[in-house]
Amino acid sequence: MLGISGSLWIDDSSINRNDRTEEFEAYSRLSNALEQDISNIEKALIENNEMVGILKKMIENIDSISKDSLSAYIDSTQGYTSMNPQYSDYEALKSTGRLYKISDFDLLQKIIDLYDNKYDAISRLEVEDKRAVFMQDEFFINNYAMKPSSKWTTLKNINEDFERIKQDLVYMNYLVFMYKIKIDINKSWASLIDDIKNVKIGIDFQIANRSQ
Repeated sequence: MLGISGSLWIDDSSINRNDRTEEFEAYSRLSNALEQDISNIEKALIENNEMVGILKKMIENIDSISKDSLSAYIDSTQGYTSMNPQYSDYEALKSTGRLYKISDFDLLQKIIDLYDNKYDAISRLEVEDKRAVFMQDEFFINNYAMKPSSKWTTLKNINEDFERIKQDLVYMNYLVFMYKIKIDINKSWASLIDDIKNVKIGIDFQIANRSQ
């Protein structure tokens, strides 16, 4: 009887050690992925902020913008940004069940909520951003002659279309529409960075405690 009990205790102890090893492997992979996401979002924010600034200038001062500046601005505002989150580690941990080796259930719930809900909300905003850019592109194709430029395209006949586009109320509506979406993206990305950092603090706390 003691032999059986001892054997069961050894098996349970071995399983527990394996679970804890897999738990901290999950922490390590997620910590690295979240660190990369923070870096990617901060870079994307810089790019998005540049477009927000340009759109604001065009909306408020389009009458005083020079031909060269307007041409460059049109080119720049046809872009959209993406944070490209590191889903692969999370999805791999989830599909193999290793994610659920995490014994801190509050932290586990925060991790799942971050990836399954908060990241998804950001993805929907990015789709809206792309849709607005594509709608503007279609507007240009249907109403203006365009040519390739440094980033995307710009007016082919800037001298002929300069005054016309400044008075184009439909185009102004597109600028306002894109501006609002990119402002929303800025706010959401800034909030997401805070959420990621909070989750990462919890993960890194667990890693630090294990190594002590």
